[in-house]
Amino acid sequence: MNSLSSSSSEDTILADLLAYCDAHKIEISPNISIRRVPGKGLGVYTTQPLNPGDRVMHVPTAALLTTTAVPNSFASKETRKDIPVHALLAAYLTFGLSEAKRDGYARWMATWPCLTDFTWTVPIFWPERLRTPLKVHDHEFRVFPPSLTGTWTSSELQKSTTKMTLLDEQLAKFESHMHAVAQMFPDHADALLSQSDPLHWSFIHNWNAVNSRCFYYVRAGQRPPKDSNEAMALCPGMDLFNHIDDVGCKTTYDKRGYYVTAEQAYNAGQEVLLNYGAHGNDMLWTEYGFTMDRNKFDGLRLDEAILATLTEGQRKVLEEAEYLGEYWLRPDGEEAGVCWRTEVVSYLGVLSQNQWYRFIEGKLDPGKFPGSLHDGKRKRDDVAAQESPLVRAKRKQISWIEKIEKEAQNSLQGLLSLASLDEMVRYFADDESVLEAQGVDRRDLQQTKIEQAQSRHRMCVQRWRQILRLSKNALEKLRKDLPTDDDWRTAAESTDLEQRIDEFMERG
Repeated sequence: MNSLSSSSSEDTILADLLAYCDAHKIEISPNISIRRVPGKGLGVYTTQPLNPGDRVMHVPTAALLTTTAVPNSFASKETRKDIPVHALLAAYLTFGLSEAKRDGYARWMATWPCLTDFTWTVPIFWPERLRTPLKVHDHEFRVFPPSLTGTWTSSELQKSTTKMTLLDEQLAKFESHMHAVAQMFPDHADALLSQSDPLHWSFIHNWNAVNSRCFYYVRAGQRPPKDSNEAMALCPGMDLFNHIDDVGCKTTYDKRGYYVTAEQAYNAGQEVLLNYGAHGNDMLWTEYGFTMDRNKFDGLRLDEAILATLTEGQRKVLEEAEYLGEYWLRPDGEEAGVCWRTEVVSYLGVLSQNQWYRFIEGKLDPGKFPGSLHDGKRKRDDVAAQESPLVRAKRKQISWIEKIEKEAQNSLQGLLSLASLDEMVRYFADDESVLEAQGVDRRDLQQTKIEQAQSRHRMCVQRWRQILRLSKNALEKLRKDLPTDDDWRTAAESTDLEQRIDEFMERG
């Protein structure tokens, strides 16, 4: 496998990795190469065609980095019971490697993302002030989508469930791991828990490296743990495959090691990709620090928009029927549009209770009725009640998605209103003390803050644009089912905003 790169130093790094793989008997198809693409980082590309079933890579068991590589002198069998595997591996890489071991891993670890690749992109390491609404030029808006933080700017949309948000969950996971390590290694505790200490950031670097580069792995003869997060291995070479939301390559393992096998045909020059899982963009952003403009697994959770419109009685009915919460809007594809659970709740109040139960049991199809079905409340002069149940349910769905659309528009207008670099740095950049602890030279602080702020700000614009497009596409689809004489509001303002977004992204 020949490496292609943009510089002699890059050539050296990739050549060293290939030498490391060769020394550890890692088998790599002669039809692929590793190279760096601007804006994407390292990836695996074909030099010759691949066919479905072709083996792309084999990493033998001896080359995997698992907890078996952690010596008992660092963590005894007894103490390992009290610390997650993820945290143990991160601690070992941070301050447990012997000089010889560190030198041994150096050629492989040189291809790992650097600290800023994580702290600039993974939201839990951004300033805490960004998790609550910002008010800039008298405009209040959210930096992160509510799926990450659980709060909205609109008074109509309140957090209606007690479920932890993605950001809450990931932050709780990281902090629990860090405190478990601090408790297990008290000599390092003060430094580990201090943002002004380089060790704190070294641990963050390694914690993210493990989090973003591990594969599910259970040793031969070992029972799978109840928590899948406790079964992990780092696989040299395999960690360079980027993500795809479709068929790419599959990974398998046995007692001889890990394998990557092509599941589709690749022409020469194509990037060879792995599917990390059925992850929406909010999950990808929270876990790995990136989103995809085209992602069939993306979606918008509609719980807050929907639950805010329900009475306590309606919530109780939904809970008893096991339809309370988990309402989703999906992008194009087989499951495009609102999910079944959202359809179910949209007919609540449109149908009588008896009709609604028959509907969820599959015994009644409201779409087959051209006129109204009796909901127990209709009056003769109630024009809306004369509409078909399908139209009335669609109107409810539209009203919920419009709230998401307005929230996206509001956040994008707010983000684009940051007119100066000073404003962007004030909100999006880390404090100088934090950057210095990360190893940034004082002479480079201002430029680093500018680049960091611009990078983070751009990620937020990108995600909100994805949300806006997803909601607009869904609204267009739903409105096709409504009477043609409906007087929909003009789209001029929305079009102007989209043009501003496109211009901003093109400048990037």
